[in-house]
Amino acid sequence: MRKFLFVLLIPLVLFLSACTTTTPEKMNNTSSEQSTQAKQKQQTFKIGDKVKMGDLAIMLNSAELVKPDDLNQPQDANNQFLFIDATIENLSNQSVAISSLMMFKLVDKDGRSQNITIHTKQKGQLDGELGSGRKMTGQIVFEVPKSSKLSDFEFIFEPNLLGFGQAIFKLEK
Repeated sequence: MRKFLFVLLIPLVLFLSACTTTTPEKMNNTSSEQSTQAKQKQQTFKIGDKVKMGDLAIMLNSAELVKPDDLNQPQDANNQFLFIDATIENLSNQSVAISSLMMFKLVDKDGRSQNITIHTKQKGQLDGELGSGRKMTGQIVFEVPKSSKLSDFEFIFEPNLLGFGQAIFKLEK
């Protein structure tokens, strides 16, 4: 009986240890004397902040609202496009799979998710394998209401596909 409990306990402990939270922390070039409490209090970031989460670092380079044109029409006629340009860096010594559909989302001020779409003027993608020490820059395009402003949205990065930890960016200029 004892051996049976031991065999059940080992996988449970391994599973629980793998389910750790990845806490986002702002990276900057200033002195590293900032207190740990100050880092933990900051829950949202802004365009231009470089944020480290586990073995990945992300920086939002820009966010821009783009009106439909002859070639690019949203699914809903009352929508426009929101382009998010970001750079992801792999800080680990192993390759990492990046998925724009699984790791990124855009929510409005009410917490409603916005749909990812494809646009012909999109420059690069944030999808694929990212090698050790490498960077990837690309754009993710969302459909958002025409009446919205950038400040109505938050861009969320969740590097762990199981959903442990988020970096939340306010889209304000």
